[in-house]
Amino acid sequence: MAGSINRIEQDIATLEEAIAKIAQEFYQAYEVYLMALGQGVRQQLILASYHLCTQTYPEAFLELSVSERQRLQKGLRNLAQQMQMALCQSLQIPAAFAVQDLEEEEEEEELETDTALEVSPIPKPLTPERLLAWQERIEAGIIKMLKLLSKDANLLLQRFGMLPKKLPEAILEVASKAEASSEGVAGPPNLLQIMIETEDDDDSQTSMVTRLTAVHLRLGEIEFADANVMARRHQLRHLLGQLSSIRRDYQKKLRQRAVIQAESAWRASWYED
Repeated sequence: MAGSINRIEQDIATLEEAIAKIAQEFYQAYEVYLMALGQGVRQQLILASYHLCTQTYPEAFLELSVSERQRLQKGLRNLAQQMQMALCQSLQIPAAFAVQDLEEEEEEEELETDTALEVSPIPKPLTPERLLAWQERIEAGIIKMLKLLSKDANLLLQRFGMLPKKLPEAILEVASKAEASSEGVAGPPNLLQIMIETEDDDDSQTSMVTRLTAVHLRLGEIEFADANVMARRHQLRHLLGQLSSIRRDYQKKLRQRAVIQAESAWRASWYED
């Protein structure tokens, strides 16, 4: 029995070393991916804005003075640059995430028990579940930043008259958050065409349907358009597959250890009447 539990403990320790190694590989892969993605986002935002200004609303763009066009273009470049910086700064090492996660759990427990708790200096093991949660948080953050950039780009375009001035900001926010669906009209990459109902200026009782084209940056389309970003995504998927395999083995070993410990606990507490 002692030999069995010792072997399992050794197997678990080996798997935890593998988890730590793949966590480091994940961090390095995301570091390169986010840098490439930032460049891809910049290019796709400019291309989408170019199409909107020259193909969708060319008359509105021609009404701008040369200095206004330059200010609009500079504003778009600044937004893209801010996005590049935000993407790189959003990356947190998995170990730090585990410590933060532990501190949050202990803060919740402190609120529930209303007693002072010390934060343990030793973090919980970096399990596959914690590493997956870390990865999912990064992906959710990317989508959130793309939606925010889409909204800011649309507001900038609206300020320069590319989008209707009377269009409520809420409509632009919906456009930035919308997903490709049957309600949208197929169009160029990272642009969304939506149908909105507006009131006629001459008759408030009459409504009319207007087709609006707005920036809507999509992660899948950005990756598809940039071979470098796509290659980095493939590397992340490869690591995710490795982590899934390790996770299965890890859960199996934890289960085996729990069974042996339960059998031992049963025997230790059992006595004949």
